[in-house]
Amino acid sequence: MGNPIFHDSSPNNESENPCLDDVVKQVLSRRKFLLKSGGSAAAVAFLSSGVARAAQALSPTNLIGFQAISIATDDAIHIAPGYTARSFVPWGTPIFSSGPGSQWRGDGSESAQDQARQVGDNHDGIHFFPLDNSSREGLLVMNHEYSTTVGDGYDQYLTLFGKSPTVAKTVEQVDKAINAWGCSVLHVRRAAGDWALVKDSKYNRRMTSGSAMVMTGPAAGHDLLKTKADPTGTRVLGTINNCGNGYTPWGTYLTCEENWNNNFGTRLSQGDERTPAQKRYGLAKGATGYGWEAFHDRFDYKKEPNESNRFGWIVEIDPYNPESAPKKRTALGRFKHENAAYAISKDKRVVIYMGDDERFDYIYKFVSAGKYREGDRANNMDLLDSGTLYVAQFSAKTAQGEGMGDGQWVELSMSNPKLVAAGFKDLADVLVHARLAADAVGATKMDRPEWITVHPTTQEVYATLTNNSRRKSGQEDAVNPRADNVYGQIVRWREAGGDAAALRFDWDLFVLAGNPALNAKGDLKAGSPNVTADNMFNSPDGLGFDKAGRLWIQTDGNYSNAKAYAGMGNNQMLCADPKTKEIRRFLVGPKECEITGLTFTPDQKTLFINVQHPGERGNSHWPDGGDAIPRSATVVITKDDGGVIGS
Repeated sequence: MGNPIFHDSSPNNESENPCLDDVVKQVLSRRKFLLKSGGSAAAVAFLSSGVARAAQALSPTNLIGFQAISIATDDAIHIAPGYTARSFVPWGTPIFSSGPGSQWRGDGSESAQDQARQVGDNHDGIHFFPLDNSSREGLLVMNHEYSTTVGDGYDQYLTLFGKSPTVAKTVEQVDKAINAWGCSVLHVRRAAGDWALVKDSKYNRRMTSGSAMVMTGPAAGHDLLKTKADPTGTRVLGTINNCGNGYTPWGTYLTCEENWNNNFGTRLSQGDERTPAQKRYGLAKGATGYGWEAFHDRFDYKKEPNESNRFGWIVEIDPYNPESAPKKRTALGRFKHENAAYAISKDKRVVIYMGDDERFDYIYKFVSAGKYREGDRANNMDLLDSGTLYVAQFSAKTAQGEGMGDGQWVELSMSNPKLVAAGFKDLADVLVHARLAADAVGATKMDRPEWITVHPTTQEVYATLTNNSRRKSGQEDAVNPRADNVYGQIVRWREAGGDAAALRFDWDLFVLAGNPALNAKGDLKAGSPNVTADNMFNSPDGLGFDKAGRLWIQTDGNYSNAKAYAGMGNNQMLCADPKTKEIRRFLVGPKECEITGLTFTPDQKTLFINVQHPGERGNSHWPDGGDAIPRSATVVITKDDGGVIGS
């Protein structure tokens, strides 16, 4: 999400695995899905009668209670009438009242040491952990994905070192970037109707790309994770490119390492000396734009070939214990993790759904070996260290009236003979090279799987497929009718028997994004029937449900308002009713930003979201205004009458 440096690994994924389009083509030959105007309710009917009754009970009237707003293209936050939105804890906010980093100067002169004690850069995934079950005080944990860069090689840090774009020229500058990334744990409290950071709280801390962390699970200690600095293969410095997030019912935060490949390159290359696995994961052939490998050997894969294997994981953080070390849970597999959404199976095992944010990559789920015990935190704290990883395989269904298609979860372990035949040596090899394992078992190639979320009542699972600009002519169908899928879509599925641990599922499309203002009705570039000129959007990305079952959609798309994107405005946040499929625009962000991350207080009366990379092309001064440099920030949203958000 949001990272302009992009060593695309998709050209190296040339497997014969079926694309989702190919699957849908088979279905369309029988069903003509979405090709009949006005027939969306029947055409995308997916819920069984039992689930439909549950949704009806949830929503006897329209679930969405706010007035939709229009697009905007100016440098401000716009929100539905009756709501207030204000910026909060922007990049550089001091989290301690004295010592290094206790002042934000805003001119780029802060040191690496200062940055390690300030809120990080480019906020992304976020979650609110209440203190004593309060909706007025808690721990706000958030990701800081990267630092915005510009230039032909994306090697100039836009604002990290000052108001003028600058290449990192010293180890001090690189260390400042390292400390600007990672995560923040922030103690926040609401008083007199407003939220404030509790400076100097014992809970406040930064975990950066240089902080000590632990490798756990099946791959920990394996030769593939050993380096000169860590011959045990169990200790690693830092977490990188923390994109989306998840959380667990036992009160921990899951931060997801996405575009970590962009930080690994070499200054010693005599050509393309990457291994097939390094190519598949998108490491740079030579120097990187960020330049970390010029000052720290561990980021040069010629000097430390295994260091990159220690990134691309989901990291579990205990926000309530500031002395605890973050744990990289290797049982969940290594790829470009977007986010993590949990469910509990019928027999109480923990299920984690995950997407690999790359064109033509895959959707995964992990099922724990141990069982979740409500209220038994000690039992639950290591449930993510042992279990089974699966990858999704989508297929057509011929039976009428049962949904658009079905699919299965394919096991990624040495119990799968395809992986043995493909030459995988052991489970750690499979997990470290999860992408290659998924290639080998014939997983379905998707259009950049990003955020995944689970409905709080029906347990349906929804996933954003943001876009796929590599889709070739000749693959057009009702799911991806454009040779260049610039708009994206949202797919949903229901596990067999309503059990999250099931190995089969039914699936359909919730929405096909598009531009009905530019394309005629009936042209699938206009989107599915629930997309109108009043709510059109592109590139759905962030995704999450509130307790009432409202689906919140955030976008990270093209904001140029030119050509295919005409009239779409800045990136935005929308709300959808899963039953009626109505979608309304709730919020529009400032210039050149991405809207990402969402979390509610337990009473659902405060919503926290993040605005990432405002002015990524240099055309914003949000949130401070004037001639200030733009800063990523959290946005606190409340309803003016004190009510529930979205009602």
